[in-house]
Amino acid sequence: MRISVPRPGQAGAALLATVSATVFALGAAGLVGAGTASCSKGGADQCTSQRAFFEQNVWSAFMSTKCAKCHAPDGIAHTEHNSKFILQPSSYPGFIDANLANLAMVSKIQYDGQSELLLKPLGQLGHFGGPQLDAGSADYKALTSLVSQLSNIESCTTGANTTLDSVTLSDGPSTLRRAALDLVGRLPTAAEKTAVTSGGDVALDTALDAIMKEDAFYTRVREIFNDVLLTDRFLAYEGAAIDFMNTDDYPGLAPYRDQNNPAYMSDKRPIINQAIAREPLDLIVYILKNGKPFTDVVAADYAVVNPFTAIAYGVDKTVQFKDPTDYNEFHEAKISLGADMMRHVPHAGVLSTPSFLNRWQTSPTNRNRARARRVFKFFLATDVLKIAERPVDATKVTATENPTHNSEYCTVCHNVIDPVAGGFRGWDDNDYEDFDPARPWHDEMFEPGFGAAKMDPAYYTKALQWLGPQVASDPRFSISAVRTVYKGLTGHDALEYPTDNADPSFATQLASWSAQDAFFRGAAAEFAKTSDLKAVFKTVIKSPYYRASTVPDGMDPGLLKDVGLGRLLTPEMLNRKIKAITGYSWRRTDDWKNEHDLLREDYSILYGGIDSNATISRLTTANGLIASVASRMANESSCSLTAWDFTKGRAARAFFPLVDLTEMPESAGHTVDGSVADIKKNIQFLHQLFLDEQLDLADPEIERTYQLFLDTWHELSQAGDKGLDYGCSGRWSPLDGTDLPTASQITDDPNFTVRSWTAVMAYIMSDYKFLYE
Repeated sequence: MRISVPRPGQAGAALLATVSATVFALGAAGLVGAGTASCSKGGADQCTSQRAFFEQNVWSAFMSTKCAKCHAPDGIAHTEHNSKFILQPSSYPGFIDANLANLAMVSKIQYDGQSELLLKPLGQLGHFGGPQLDAGSADYKALTSLVSQLSNIESCTTGANTTLDSVTLSDGPSTLRRAALDLVGRLPTAAEKTAVTSGGDVALDTALDAIMKEDAFYTRVREIFNDVLLTDRFLAYEGAAIDFMNTDDYPGLAPYRDQNNPAYMSDKRPIINQAIAREPLDLIVYILKNGKPFTDVVAADYAVVNPFTAIAYGVDKTVQFKDPTDYNEFHEAKISLGADMMRHVPHAGVLSTPSFLNRWQTSPTNRNRARARRVFKFFLATDVLKIAERPVDATKVTATENPTHNSEYCTVCHNVIDPVAGGFRGWDDNDYEDFDPARPWHDEMFEPGFGAAKMDPAYYTKALQWLGPQVASDPRFSISAVRTVYKGLTGHDALEYPTDNADPSFATQLASWSAQDAFFRGAAAEFAKTSDLKAVFKTVIKSPYYRASTVPDGMDPGLLKDVGLGRLLTPEMLNRKIKAITGYSWRRTDDWKNEHDLLREDYSILYGGIDSNATISRLTTANGLIASVASRMANESSCSLTAWDFTKGRAARAFFPLVDLTEMPESAGHTVDGSVADIKKNIQFLHQLFLDEQLDLADPEIERTYQLFLDTWHELSQAGDKGLDYGCSGRWSPLDGTDLPTASQITDDPNFTVRSWTAVMAYIMSDYKFLYE
């Protein structure tokens, strides 16, 4: 039996894409090699699924190194010898399932009753790679076993991945606290904590459902997706988005581009700019708020407009708003361009929004390939630049006419990228958000399409409306959504498949990757059923990757890569956490009385944040600058808050309800037991409030914090300085700057306790558990 496979760049690429996508979908759903369908039995009670056996004993053992180089989609076996045996690289989502499916297909091809897959590695049947395995080797025996397994229906079921089963998860109330701070920037209510304490994860689900209806959650969603799309670049100044827009296409913007027009200086201009810049993020929020399928992110055949984008897009007279000043009132609309409104925008979710098109630009030579790359990266979890990571013979490329279509060095990428680039046909190469359905395309490129599918020419005048649903229906779309939420909540990228099987830690790395891969595939399969992104948030929050708190003694640390607590808070998240716990924002006030949150503005980049333009990747580990900013925040915040809190009666205090300023640890050289007890109880209270630590009074952490209080008190009392720095006195409210009544002000420190408690506050607010979650 022989199968004829077309040359690369033509139907061969289409066949490969079809097999890969189909198998990926089956694998994600648990139908291929996932343990639900002959298997390898290692003992009476042991059973390994075909997928696990392939991954551990074939792919990792030898195939990824001995076979993949030549048999990759761009490898010499495929490009020059028309091999039907094709192995996807580890950068391709679902590559294990895709490769196992390809092996299953090739293993059925036989010569004189034996599988071709077992003959060619021995150098037989004219194998151009020559002998690669010895018939007596363990690797060949493993391959033989796999071929035998693939010829049978899988008879055993492998349970869920148990790599992280021994990890202890945070309890319900602690998980709720972290999720509430993370998602909406507040502490849980007493009712929420009581419900979750008694109701477990079922009640946690209910609480999370309610939290994800709050407006603050949608602010968090915008942050998570802007970290991907980076369209907040156009918030750099109040006209950044407007300045990119063509007023011939959008005449409603003309007054806001004209410096001589009163509208240029109006209050509406910065809001219109924000609305244009954030249209992709607002669309995502609209989809979540209204329970629409998340696939609308790339497949929606409508735009969403608020009163301000309605002005920009010329639909303010046709779309009726209840409140024309409400930024958050959104309606679906169809947008047309030009004064005659005759060029209809082919809406395709965020892909057709001006801020996406202007953020991810093209050129007459790039021809939308960069945008295609972003489609793969943002929505298909695929880095197309990794498809062909290998040396290129430049002389062979330059000697080929139209190399992107005819050179095997180029077509491996371009037969994937160029058809998707064709989805942006009609959009201008220089005026990026301008669309003209009659604009000619580049016929020397691979024709528009996606994977095995070719675009119906009837869609050429609205190509994005064909491409968007193709992307949405690809199994990688679900994986991409899960990975985006996972990174947003944990701060980590997905683990990369380990490639060095000679590394002593390879087995551990593989186990860690396999556990995460199983989690992603399971979450993506569930998400694909409902297209409800909020369910993905709950899945990640309840997983060990977000919730793990302790591990058993002796567990290999390599298995815990990116697992559990310990995410450095972003500047935005830390800013919200400070306010949630203290009611206070660390901020400055300029000469015009405008307030600025220091972490969101002045120190954002220094604290590892992004500006969506020059700085586009967040720092995930602290450096010297981050440590310095955190130290300054803790010192200034504790200075502002401590004396102010003591100006109130005990019952009204947020931080010191269990102690008074007259309570000193010693008197005349002797310990004052009652005061020490009260001081430690208040320290215990602060550890719970700020760090979510439930500590006994005898806990070493309480003693260490008390020792700091005592050492500070000793130093101050020995110096005898009873004065308070003006900025650290209790003369006004740090919340709004209101002066306090003279009788309640604290202007000095006669018992040396104000500054001792200030030191404790600074210590706790610079603690790892406060700066990380």
